[in-house]
Amino acid sequence: MRLKTLDIGFIISLIIISVISIDFILNETHRNLIENISKYPPFQNLFSGILITFIVTLIGNLLPFPTPYTFVLCYSSLPFYNLHFGIPLLLALVASFGCLIGELGGYFVGRGSIKLISEKNKSNLSKYHQFLLEHPKFGPFFIFVAALTPISDDFVTIPLGMLKYSLKKTVFWCWLGKLGLMLVFAYNLFNICNLFGGESWILSIVSLYLIIILMYILLKIDLIELFIRFFKKRKMV
Repeated sequence: MRLKTLDIGFIISLIIISVISIDFILNETHRNLIENISKYPPFQNLFSGILITFIVTLIGNLLPFPTPYTFVLCYSSLPFYNLHFGIPLLLALVASFGCLIGELGGYFVGRGSIKLISEKNKSNLSKYHQFLLEHPKFGPFFIFVAALTPISDDFVTIPLGMLKYSLKKTVFWCWLGKLGLMLVFAYNLFNICNLFGGESWILSIVSLYLIIILMYILLKIDLIELFIRFFKKRKMV
């Protein structure tokens, strides 16, 4: 069921980006909008920027398919970057809590759906359960790494919820990973925001395509299984 939902979300995302691309090709006004979006009033006001950031990150992490929600930090943070070094930190904190609330939805869904999952997923769950029972120290690692990436964390939070894994540990490590990710965008580290507008609308569209495809591939792969094999191969577990 997760893969079917993921496939549908992937197709919908590609269709939306394709429609936007066609619109940009035909409409110069809209091209100018994406290249100057951070200069528009909602992002020039700190309060509205904070509100938009929280809503976008919350919804982006509630949806069951990958969305490039991290872009909002580029628009809400950069107008204030030169005003005060602490403002991007504030926005990153707000964004991290928006992400956390959205991701916890997956955790609680997992706690309530153990009886509804397929036999195949039950088998995978049993495998993860056994691994975490034998090596509980890797639980926080899985949560943190998943949260540190812009992909949906449901492939980790839902199984953890089913396993009744510690809510406190899930909250802390998920938040810490999301904070790290949000700081990258809030402070425009590695000039990452240039991929989301302000330089070239073509670059922005290409970047969105690549990000959606990358997130889809990462979610198609059983990352937890790869981590387990990696650690066992190097006799770290």
